[in-house]
Amino acid sequence: MLCICCAFSARAQELMPACPDAKSLGMGGLTMTTIGASHTLYDNPAMAAFSVSPLQISSSYHKENDYDFYSVSGTGRFGEQNFAHIGWRQYLREKGNNDKALDLGYSRRIGAEWGIGIVGRYTHLKRPDATADALAFDLSAAWSHPLENVGTYSTLRVGAKIADIGGYFDHSDYELPANFTAGVALDTFLTDAHEITVGTDFGYYFNPAAVRGFQWSIGAEYNLMQFVQLRAGYHYGERSYYPTYTSVGAGIRFLHLRLDFAYLFAAKNSLFHNTYSFSFGLDF
Repeated sequence: MLCICCAFSARAQELMPACPDAKSLGMGGLTMTTIGASHTLYDNPAMAAFSVSPLQISSSYHKENDYDFYSVSGTGRFGEQNFAHIGWRQYLREKGNNDKALDLGYSRRIGAEWGIGIVGRYTHLKRPDATADALAFDLSAAWSHPLENVGTYSTLRVGAKIADIGGYFDHSDYELPANFTAGVALDTFLTDAHEITVGTDFGYYFNPAAVRGFQWSIGAEYNLMQFVQLRAGYHYGERSYYPTYTSVGAGIRFLHLRLDFAYLFAAKNSLFHNTYSFSFGLDF
């Protein structure tokens, strides 16, 4: 679903930006089951346990109206089953907002089919009229299982995450948007050169009370020879804080290079009207 790059006040609602990962956005905001995405740290860190890349470095730019979001992250394997994550996000607006977040995470593979992850986050909000600091953590889990009797080289993936559990220091008017999201996806090869992925996510924001509500995403990706990817998706948000939109996207994988783009179609009065994202990365 939507990854929260910054929190907001119940009395002066702030924009809730989408996850910066262009691959996930191109599939309607799917985050729980994506593998090979630019920012596993911000999607589902537990899914890193099934990555074939020992080291991944990524950067993204995300544009929403007069809001600009910059993200950079890295994921590296140490030992056979362990992964470390680090990420930096910055949120800028012409009116003077300059919010930042630093994320540190750890993931571990358990057996052949399970992965778990934990992420700690420090957030600094800087607004024209106030500043605030917060600490939060995310817990995630993932399961990946090959399906022998469904299609060709098919894999079923399930993921879940509880995010933004924590709070602000002192007596701030801001509250963290705590949420739970779960998703499922299926990969299958039509031929050796043609792969299809379909998936769906369901999420619920339960704190603060002012923004409680459901979200739902569905998306698909077509992968040609592991070189070119085409994506599309739909995201439904129960409330205006989680905008409804349709998305399209594309990606290229060449040697160690990763390039992804996503564009969102939303109503003119939506926070996500004419929103787009670029992600760039290297896999080693």
